[in-house]
Amino acid sequence: MTIRRAVKSDIDSLTEMFSKMYILNSEFDPLLQVPDDIRQRVRESLEKAFNDERNLIYMYEEGDRPYAAIKVKLDDREFYVPSKIARIEEFYVHPSKRRAGTGKYLLNYVEEDLKKIGVTLIIARFPSKNLIAVSFYSKNGFREVHNEFAKSVE
Repeated sequence: MTIRRAVKSDIDSLTEMFSKMYILNSEFDPLLQVPDDIRQRVRESLEKAFNDERNLIYMYEEGDRPYAAIKVKLDDREFYVPSKIARIEEFYVHPSKRRAGTGKYLLNYVEEDLKKIGVTLIIARFPSKNLIAVSFYSKNGFREVHNEFAKSVE
């Protein structure tokens, strides 16, 4: 198994993994429905991310096959300490590797890498009804800090 920083040539694998993540998220709430062109949108977002030094993307592989990926974005919180943070924007683990320690292994690697650049706080955002994510993050030392509420105004 290998964890490494993703490179532009990984964009096809990353697009597939992160698109699946958004499609899965759409099952948790009608306000999270994805558009028909989700793969194209994810690909375009990744292309931009590779050109923005605030984005860090990591891949977990076994052999030449990618099984997991995480994208974090470095950010500054203007009114809180610590101000330098990383936000987990996308995190996907292949179903065959879930509940097997793969996500934890990848997250730990990312945490260690972030420490090297002075990041001391990681924030994860995911659908509130995704109880698997709630459990995963809780078991890995995360706790609820903010709530986000949504209302459709049609």
